[in-house]
Amino acid sequence: MKIKRIISVKDLSFENLPVCVAEFIKQVIKKMRYRKKVRADVAAELIAHFEDELKECSNDEEKEQKAQRLIAEFGDIKLLAVLLRRAKKRCRPLWRTLVARGFQTAGLLVLCLIIYIAWFLTGKPAITTNYLEQLNRMVRPTADESLNAAPLYEKAIELYEASSQTVDKLMWKKYNEAAPEEKQLMETWLADNKNILDLVIAGSKKPYYWEEYGNGAYNYEMMSIPLPNPTNFHRLAFPLSRWRVWIRAEENRYEDAFDDIKACYRLGQHLKANKTNVEQMLGIVIENLAIQTLHGIVSEHKIDSAILAVLQKDFEQMIADEDFVISFDAEKLFLFDGIQRCFTEGRFGDGHLYLGGLEPIMLRGPDRRFVNRLIVPLHILFTHPDKQQTREMADRLYAFSDRMVRKTPGQLHSEAIDVEKETDEIVRGNILLKTLPSSINMLHDRSYRNKTDVEAALTIIAILRYNQDTGDYPENLDQLIAAGYLKKLPMDCYSDNKPLLYKKTESNFTLYSIGRNFKDDGGMVEMWVIDEGDWVFWPVTK
Repeated sequence: MKIKRIISVKDLSFENLPVCVAEFIKQVIKKMRYRKKVRADVAAELIAHFEDELKECSNDEEKEQKAQRLIAEFGDIKLLAVLLRRAKKRCRPLWRTLVARGFQTAGLLVLCLIIYIAWFLTGKPAITTNYLEQLNRMVRPTADESLNAAPLYEKAIELYEASSQTVDKLMWKKYNEAAPEEKQLMETWLADNKNILDLVIAGSKKPYYWEEYGNGAYNYEMMSIPLPNPTNFHRLAFPLSRWRVWIRAEENRYEDAFDDIKACYRLGQHLKANKTNVEQMLGIVIENLAIQTLHGIVSEHKIDSAILAVLQKDFEQMIADEDFVISFDAEKLFLFDGIQRCFTEGRFGDGHLYLGGLEPIMLRGPDRRFVNRLIVPLHILFTHPDKQQTREMADRLYAFSDRMVRKTPGQLHSEAIDVEKETDEIVRGNILLKTLPSSINMLHDRSYRNKTDVEAALTIIAILRYNQDTGDYPENLDQLIAAGYLKKLPMDCYSDNKPLLYKKTESNFTLYSIGRNFKDDGGMVEMWVIDEGDWVFWPVTK
């Protein structure tokens, strides 16, 4: 195959032209600064032009003089080169013009992209608000330090860690599941470490509980603040509610057993009060532990009506001011601190994402795959909501959350509200908010189940008292209220503003919630199927 060779200026012959013409043509071609082939064509045209003009000259001297005049007529070499380049550009094919303009546009876009990325990557956040300090002010009541239960709990945790670790695994076991030798080992440990439980009891009687987040180091990034270790508080609650309560009940020391249950419940209340979602969930778990133990004790032991009346009165007083609704006030401060650390500040524009602040949050997020999608880098660079838009999204998210947590699961079901879908819609397209979910559904469900469980426990106590005093069970719950055994009907969180279902049987009674399937299954329990069957409080499942 014959390869076509591109002619260059070097391939052209200047031998029939004076030296001054050859130098002139070479300078013009050099200053054109255009494609090689076009310059060669222009050079050939100039050579032909000069050859035609000089062919009538009879000698070299005449040629030289005429060549000088011709060169002078052409004028400035640089201007001539520019005019020749423009002429050639106007004469080139359309497709070549389009290609050239395309490359020019692409080059300009690449340059702009490089400048934009450099601007984007050099942005830094500005820490303008100390949200950690706000959090500490928010959780601390206006009260003297002597009213704070935290030092007593901390001392109890310290003593527990220093005590024998041989019972640590046994501590998590239920009393009724333990072997006789295990019960004896735990009873000995409880006696030897009574000072630990005394500290918990004393702490539970304090009206307040607060700790300083960040341990005074207010330069902390809030996402890095160490929160209370759930295991430590389980170690304070389990010896009371899973062990000493049952041991005392077996010895018929019911008042002492109930004191331990109330102390455990107050410990849960302390952890819940205006704290982070993690601590609120921990408080709910410990409260529920106390209530479940109470269910078991009154189910397996026949306790005098007078003792039950005191227990019921004490519990009614404890929960009189308790807000079972989840609070997101602390979580909102955490998120706003994350926003100020993950967006740039003090530069033109509204503030874009700062990757250095976003990366550690992404790595701790629940869905790392979201970060690794191919489209995310382009989304971060060009379409991600800015700082102000993100704050507005956060405000809408928590305003929505605050409204939803005040509705029972039954109300949400009857109103056909899909909380998860609604929250996803609010934070759509925002990586920061998508990576830090509020866990509304789980917290919402657990808080209302806990409230219903407490009201069910008080109702059971009232029914047992009524039975002991009258020799029969009430026909309905309204009869308990009329007789003064119960102040109000226990509400079923899974129904739409309806009370728990009560059925008097031949020798007993059934008290239950319709459960997560939102229908009455007649008090039937579907074991191992969490979303089917009813939630039965009485009879207590062994």
